[in-house]
Amino acid sequence: MIRFSIVGLMDMQKCYDHLVEILHPNGLGCPKCDRPVAQSKVHRRDRAPVLYYRCHCGCIYNAFAGTMWKHTRHSCSVIVRILQGFAQGIPTLHLARELGIDRKHLLERRHEIQALAAAACDRNPLPDQVVEVDEMYQNAGEKGILHPDPEDPPRRRANQARGHGTWDMDRPPILGIMGRESGRVQLIVKHNSARADLEPTVLDVTQPGCTINTDEWGAYNHLSEQQRRHVTVCHAPSRREWARDDDGDGIREVHTNTSEGFWTGLRNFLRPFRGVSKVYLQQYIAIHEWAHNLKEVTLGFLRILCGVTQMAS
Repeated sequence: MIRFSIVGLMDMQKCYDHLVEILHPNGLGCPKCDRPVAQSKVHRRDRAPVLYYRCHCGCIYNAFAGTMWKHTRHSCSVIVRILQGFAQGIPTLHLARELGIDRKHLLERRHEIQALAAAACDRNPLPDQVVEVDEMYQNAGEKGILHPDPEDPPRRRANQARGHGTWDMDRPPILGIMGRESGRVQLIVKHNSARADLEPTVLDVTQPGCTINTDEWGAYNHLSEQQRRHVTVCHAPSRREWARDDDGDGIREVHTNTSEGFWTGLRNFLRPFRGVSKVYLQQYIAIHEWAHNLKEVTLGFLRILCGVTQMAS
C-alpha cells in the first residue's frame, strides 16, 4: 500500500479545538485550581495553536496538562490521526511510517489507549429476548515477547492445531454473545471453552427467560437449567444443520448464522496486524466490539480512548 499522509494538510486550529472538546468536557481550565482559562493569561505562543497559560495560582498549563497527552510533542493533527487510526484498526507499523513516529513508542501508546477501551466495554446484560452465543478460536501467541531459553522457542507461525483451542496452546477462544433485536455484541477472550469458563459469562450477559441459540458444543448443555430457553443447531460434518424452523411459521429462526458472519468481520479486522499477542488480544477485539456497537465514532468514545472520565455538566 502506497503511503500518502494528509496530516500536513489538516487544519491545526480545528484539530486543536476538537481535542480541547474531547479532553475538557467542562471547558479548559487550570488543572491545579480548576479556574477557567478565561481567568488565566497567555504565557507562551510558540506552539500555537497550543497555547500555554499562567493561572493566578502560578500554575503554567496547556490543553494537554493533566491528560494522557501531557508532555507530548506531537502536533494536534498527529494526535487526531493517531486516535483515528487506532479506532479504525490501522496497523501500528503502517501508522508509524505515515506519521514518522517510532513504532515501539506508538505501540505502547496503542496498548495504553486500547486498554482504556477494553475496560469501558459495556458488560451489562443484553436487553434482547433472543441471542446467539458462539466461540471463535484465534491464533494468538506471544508476539513481542523474547524467548532467551533455547528449550522454549517461540511458536512458529500458522498454528495448525485442530479442534477447540486454549490459551496455553496459543489459540484462545473468543466468546461472542450477540443480541438479535439490538444487534449489540459482547466479546470476551477465554482461557478455554469448558462449561466452567463459558456458562457463567453467558448467564451474566443474558436476561432470564431469553432464548439462547448455540451449536451443540457441550459447554452450553446446561443453559436450559438456568432460567433460559436453549435451542441448538448441529454443525457436525456428518449431519450439518444451519437453520431450523421450530414453531412452524415458515421462518427458520433457530441458527447462529449472525454470529458466524460476525466472526468473518472480526478475522478481517485482525488480519492486517499480522499476528496479535494473546496478552493484548482482548484490547484489539474490544476496539472491534466498539466499532460494531457504535457504527461511527462519538465524542464519548473519543473521551474513553483519551482516558477522560469526567462528563460535561
